[in-house]
Amino acid sequence: MRCSRLSSSEKQFARLFFTVKNVFLRIGPFMPVRGVNYFSSLMTVLSFLSVSVLATAVSAEDWLAVPSEPSSSVQIKSEGHSEAASSQQLISWMSTASQHGIDIPQSQWLQLATDPSEQNVRKVASEFASYLDTGRLDRKVYQPGWRIADRPALPVLQEHMDSNSLDLIEPRLPQYELFKKTLQRFNTQLEKAGDRFPADMVLEEGDRHPSILILNQWLIDLDLADRLPAGQYSRAHMSVVKKLQKQYRIRADGYFGQRTRQALVALTLDRIKVLKVNMERMRWMPRSLPYPHVLVDIAGFNVAWVTGEGRQKVYRAIVGKPSRQTPVFQESIESITVNPYWRVPSSISSTSLLRKAQKNPEFLKREGFTVYASWKSGARKLDPDSINWKKYSRRTLPYRLEQKPGKVNRLGKYKLDSPNAYSIYLHDTDKPELFKRSVRTFSSGCTRVENIDHLIGNILKHQGMGDEVRALKTTRETGKLKLRKAVPLYFVYFTAWPDSNGRIRFRKDVYKLDDALLAKL
Repeated sequence: MRCSRLSSSEKQFARLFFTVKNVFLRIGPFMPVRGVNYFSSLMTVLSFLSVSVLATAVSAEDWLAVPSEPSSSVQIKSEGHSEAASSQQLISWMSTASQHGIDIPQSQWLQLATDPSEQNVRKVASEFASYLDTGRLDRKVYQPGWRIADRPALPVLQEHMDSNSLDLIEPRLPQYELFKKTLQRFNTQLEKAGDRFPADMVLEEGDRHPSILILNQWLIDLDLADRLPAGQYSRAHMSVVKKLQKQYRIRADGYFGQRTRQALVALTLDRIKVLKVNMERMRWMPRSLPYPHVLVDIAGFNVAWVTGEGRQKVYRAIVGKPSRQTPVFQESIESITVNPYWRVPSSISSTSLLRKAQKNPEFLKREGFTVYASWKSGARKLDPDSINWKKYSRRTLPYRLEQKPGKVNRLGKYKLDSPNAYSIYLHDTDKPELFKRSVRTFSSGCTRVENIDHLIGNILKHQGMGDEVRALKTTRETGKLKLRKAVPLYFVYFTAWPDSNGRIRFRKDVYKLDDALLAKL
């Protein structure tokens, strides 16, 4: 690369940078974590500055250089285009990676420092852009059951990329911005914890201190409390702190001291990991979702009817057991079946229903099940009492079961038809008392919705079919009502998700799907 002459100050800076770089590379592996973090921050700053200084020495012809071989990955266009962002703008943009829960490897910052050419800057920037666009990890490897399509935006955006449109690459879902803000607050709490809550500070019931307001926000962000008194350290504070202390096996006295602060730091680091996992999942989603749509929040045990940003109605739901998980996929609701028959999947008839029939031969007849001789169309009906159920197993049961409509029908009064490869759909239930449970993993994969008639009413009214609502409620016959327009339906799995007030709530990882992502991220 041909360079113009460096000034003496520029030469001194270059020598300083490469000296610090070599020292860090030699002693970094032997330093404590905190020391490594300080040196990492220093290296990042020096990397940024070195690119700015060295870039001034590069001739115009060098900045316009293009790769000798075409790259197979999407590249942000070069400065040969008048609208393109400059290398300095790209570096500044990449410095926001931590706001997205993404770590650009230190080796890449060092690479930019040693080779600040436009080609190299854009190569690293394109990799960061691909992380924002479709995620850093391969969902087929780290969550292979994910079946929600995502159309990459970068191939289109990169043709019109300038300094004002770099942020268009990141997800546009409104929840993503809330994740970013919460992550920023967590990082600020960690950075300033020592100053705000010094080691010699102990809070007891009745104490007043300026940091209590900050502590309140911290506890609320961690999803440990909903509301706390602002004036003083109260009994409510002590109750929250005791739970935290028990979780980390600290003496549960409710006092806020050094060890409790350490527990808060530990929990915050765990929450940050969970945020990063779910921000990665967010990058696997489409950039935006059409309105209206129905969103099944599996880990949150609810279903939302969403008509716009911030406009939704949420219903409690029952989802699949860990052994029969509700899958992550997208489909469309095409029609509504009232008083449905339940055509039992073989995975259920040959297991739980077979066991009940073996234990009590009267079960199937009492519950309104019809037994068919086979799975073929037109198979003849059989009398359940004529069958020796005990001689069959999961592998050998040949019969198809179907439950007629009624009060004990597992589907209840309504089923929302959304044809899919999993035979998964939304429906009513014959056991509404289960909605009172906090953890609602009771189904065999389908999703039961509380007050599903209200959800159906909202869908029909939105399509100008409000007159059909009363007819559905009063009819006793089995029938199907086709919607005028199919409603997009998404089954998603997020272990952190904003509530209706925009506050991030943390959920139990009921399907243990976070582990692989946590280990990698």
